Amino acid sequence: MPNRFGDAPQPGIILRRTARLRKFLEDTGQEVGLAEHGLSLLDQEQAASGIEGKKIVAVSTDPEFPPSLIRRALGVAGRLGTEIVGLSVAEPTGGDPAQARELFLRQAKRSAREFSQEANRLGVGFRHVVCFGRPAEVVEQECGRLRRVEFVLAAREQRARDGFHVSMPLFEVTG
Repeated sequence: MPNRFGDAPQPGIILRRTARLRKFLEDTGQEVGLAEHGLSLLDQEQAASGIEGKKIVAVSTDPEFPPSLIRRALGVAGRLGTEIVGLSVAEPTGGDPAQARELFLRQAKRSAREFSQEANRLGVGFRHVVCFGRPAEVVEQECGRLRRVEFVLAAREQRARDGFHVSMPLFEVTG
């Protein structure tokens, strides 16, 4: 005989009504809380699943990133919603290599700090990598190590001077 209202439920069967309104309110509250901290649910899901976002690699063969390269990288990354990886590359030189490396590293970190502050101000992700070696080899190696690299940006003057070519799409920045 079917159960009537007020009768005890049958053993082993649990009836629950889905609380769609409650779930909606919880999800909305979570999104608002994340938004207050400058995060989004999509970012959290990507981080939890290990999915890496798309990247633009901005290459400088000088310790300082040229201002035109910084402006262009931030503009493109902001429009495309990608992260920027600032890659400072130093070729081995004669003389005292340890002292030259230390000087290059110090100057590159200072320049990257300015780049990072500007990126944070605009809400663009940024990280900095310093490598020593031949520019073409280093760029290829780093683009292989980093996943989901969309393209490479480089200053025309630096690229003409150092003459590096890469298999990735490469755009030159003038100015």
